[in-house]
Amino acid sequence: MKKILFLFISLTCLFAQTETDKFSQAHRAFENNNFSLALRLFKEITATGKLEQQKLSSAKFYSAECFLNLDQLDAAAVEFESFLDEYKFSTYKPTVLYKLGTIYFTKRECRKARERLTTLTTEFPFSEFHGSSFYWIGETYASENKFVEAEENFREAIANKKTNKYIINSIYSLAQLYEKTGDYGSAITNYDELLTYYKQSPLAPKAQLRIGICYFNQKDYDNAILELTDSEIKQLPFEEIAEARFFLANCHARLQEYGDASQILNELYTNVVEEQFKNRILFSKAWIDFQQTKYNDAFDKYKSLTETANDSLKILSLYWCGECKRYLGDSKGADTIFKEFIEKYPSHRLVAKAQLARGSVFVSQSNSVDAEAALLNATISPDKQTKTKAYAMLGEIRLNAMRYDDARKYFSEAMKLRPDQQDLRNRTQLGYSVSEYFLNKYNEAEKNLTELKERDKTFESDKVNFYLAEIYFATKKYSAALKHYNLVKTGDKSILRQTVLGKAYSYFNMKDFANSIFFFGDYIEKFGNEKNLAEVKLRLADSYFGSKNFNKASAIYKELFSKDKLSSESDLAFYQYCQSLFKAGKANEAKNAFEELQQKFPKSKFTDEAQYVIGWIDFQQNDYNSAISGYRRLISRYPRSELKPLAIYNIGDAFFNQGNYDSSIVYYSKVIESYPNSQYILDAVNGIQYAYVAKEQPENAITFIDSFISANSDSRYSDQIFFKKGDLYYSIDNYGEAIKAYKDFIAKYPSSGFVSNAYFWIGKCSANLKNEAEAVANYNTARQRSPKTDIGISATLELAKIYSNKKQYDNAIRVIDESVAANSTSNQVAEMLFTKGSNESLAKKMNDAAATFEQITSYYEGTIFAAKAKVELGKIEIERKNFEKAQAYLREIGEKRLDDVGAQAQYYLGVSLFYQGNYSDAVTAFVRTRSIFSGYDEWYTKSLMMLGDCFIKLDDKKQAKEMYRSVLLRHPEGEYAQEAKRKMRGL
Repeated sequence: MKKILFLFISLTCLFAQTETDKFSQAHRAFENNNFSLALRLFKEITATGKLEQQKLSSAKFYSAECFLNLDQLDAAAVEFESFLDEYKFSTYKPTVLYKLGTIYFTKRECRKARERLTTLTTEFPFSEFHGSSFYWIGETYASENKFVEAEENFREAIANKKTNKYIINSIYSLAQLYEKTGDYGSAITNYDELLTYYKQSPLAPKAQLRIGICYFNQKDYDNAILELTDSEIKQLPFEEIAEARFFLANCHARLQEYGDASQILNELYTNVVEEQFKNRILFSKAWIDFQQTKYNDAFDKYKSLTETANDSLKILSLYWCGECKRYLGDSKGADTIFKEFIEKYPSHRLVAKAQLARGSVFVSQSNSVDAEAALLNATISPDKQTKTKAYAMLGEIRLNAMRYDDARKYFSEAMKLRPDQQDLRNRTQLGYSVSEYFLNKYNEAEKNLTELKERDKTFESDKVNFYLAEIYFATKKYSAALKHYNLVKTGDKSILRQTVLGKAYSYFNMKDFANSIFFFGDYIEKFGNEKNLAEVKLRLADSYFGSKNFNKASAIYKELFSKDKLSSESDLAFYQYCQSLFKAGKANEAKNAFEELQQKFPKSKFTDEAQYVIGWIDFQQNDYNSAISGYRRLISRYPRSELKPLAIYNIGDAFFNQGNYDSSIVYYSKVIESYPNSQYILDAVNGIQYAYVAKEQPENAITFIDSFISANSDSRYSDQIFFKKGDLYYSIDNYGEAIKAYKDFIAKYPSSGFVSNAYFWIGKCSANLKNEAEAVANYNTARQRSPKTDIGISATLELAKIYSNKKQYDNAIRVIDESVAANSTSNQVAEMLFTKGSNESLAKKMNDAAATFEQITSYYEGTIFAAKAKVELGKIEIERKNFEKAQAYLREIGEKRLDDVGAQAQYYLGVSLFYQGNYSDAVTAFVRTRSIFSGYDEWYTKSLMMLGDCFIKLDDKKQAKEMYRSVLLRHPEGEYAQEAKRKMRGL
């Protein structure tokens, strides 16, 4: 028995020794590049599974490496993936992830490549492959034309150059990306960086060539020539040197240096062998001849290409043969060639241009008479496309001549033909819509532009969005106007100028002065020579005034008005001067100037206004006795002034502010008795109401309203004054009587425009009385009666709040969707969408919520709700553990805003860093919340609590205790206190 046991143990040891020897033999074969033998041995080892785990994992790894070195990518990928499944904690894991990423990229399986490389950068941020991984991720995005993501990863690759063995490739690829997207300036910067720091790289000469081509594409031909003649170019292969010379020749041609261009092209034509390249050279030579009016020479070259070329140059050359004939005055020859062109290439993009060549030439020469004659002949054509194009061009001629009615008729004829070619169909509809806009037919123009945009989002998107914005601006839908102005990305100066101005005025009219200041300033900086600059500066000053930045406002007012001869002939100019002093806050100077105006221009229409402002200045300075004297002076000096009821009303306000309520009631009553149909009567009724409430006699206010209605039943304001009975009861929290008053109002004035408002306030009162069913019923009535008004939208928001409190989130979302559909251009859409997104979050529909919040950030940038939406997106991304994306949203808002939204963003930025495990940066974020946003108790206190949690993670219990004690000092009782005490006990 002992012998058998001994024999078994010996055989086991012998077998293990054999497997170890086999591993060594396999490894030697691998080192000697005998990958087939190594693969077989490693496979045998993994099949038996007799070695320890570390060597088995090594055998598995090297098996995959063998496949890779044998160029068996599919097998290598399978083996590496199997390795990850079997050995999740192996030290080879970073290498395997990296290898898989590069394999998948080679196989053009970009999504898989990104998944593996992203896992590597996330789980192993300090690996040797960190920077290189970002490079390959960038290449995967670039290969899919996802340029934003590609740029982000190339930048990360460059930033992590210590772990990026492809640093030069990263810079070159980033430059190529910018070149592809037309950002030639950034492309040049990166190519130049490669040349500066990596001069010896094989990519340096290529970078030199690309810089020259980028300058060429920027139409900066002088710089292109400098770059394309650099000595670095000589290190390129012959084919690329030839490409450089080709672009060099074209630079000279664009600079009208035709001799130099021709010399280079002739030399190239002699030395180049490749036929297609020779055709390109010949085409450029023909183009140079054409530019030099050598039309016969150009024709010969183009004609030759139509016979020898077999690519797009052959087609283009045939077209240019026709152009040469046309410029030679050979109309018949041109027509023959254009006809041949159309017959051979009926779907080519130049067909319409060939059909309408004569007309288009006349247009380019501003010969509208001959152009219209030629185009009218073209409208007789049986070809629908040609006919449509002719009508469209006729419409454009009339549009440019500002003959909008004629333009509209021509575009209408084109649209009736219903062209099959979408681009032509789009162009005619755009022209028709623009004509409608200039004819003030805004509804029709909006309808057609919206239809065009929905059909083809890529067609002339800048112009479509611009005119939609202008339509919404003209109809005072400023939020919708901004949405479309923000989508305009044009480089066209005239459209850009109007877009910047439109944004500025939209924000100004919405009283968003912070943004109007930015855009008026931007306009002045970019278009400082425009004729309307003085008006724009005045609006800029008004914006500063509206934002209470009186110093900047006064400086601009002074600049504007000091340039006029204010003391001489113009009462208007002098009045503006007085106003500038007043708005600049120079009260005493303004009063003196307004008094002087009355003396200098006693017959001016501004005299009563001047006296009114004198009283108003005293009123604003709380000098009510002087204000009363000033207003009485207006009444005595200008007894027929339209400002007289307002002056009487303001005297009432002055007495009210002095606490002399009886006198205020006297003057308010004078307004009502003497001017029962004036616009100030409602303010006067309010004044009496507030005076009686201040005297703790609200019943007298009600009695007064009833008496007024009884005595002035035919007043156009009687319904609004009666409505104030409900407002009065609501203001003193007597919701039951308020409901009764609003119901009496509905019964007495069923046709009033305020009936919907009454239902809304009945809903509010019912909600305050916890009668939710009644509240819901009345909010719904308000919505149904006025679905497209502010009160209807307010009812929707209140209704959504009730549903949300009852956890009926789907109902809340439903009513919001209904109102958004009915009010797509309302300034309150952003608020409604935010409410919708909040309910989707509460309903745990996180994808829907994210989509809604992203919609707000895309279309309503600059509003408070866009900022709040970004905070919510940040919170969603934290839940998804997409910390970097969350931090991008939150950091932006936390740095830009100093209000409660900024405080919330800053707090959640710290939360994101905390959950990411970046405790030191989280401390910095929470400390900033504590320092910058100390006035916002919720976020201040929560930041203290999280600071304590951070210090626990950093093993600094002393600091943690201090944070929790700070919470207790601020909140000795309540939920915060309980949580802080619990955490201290845990310490």
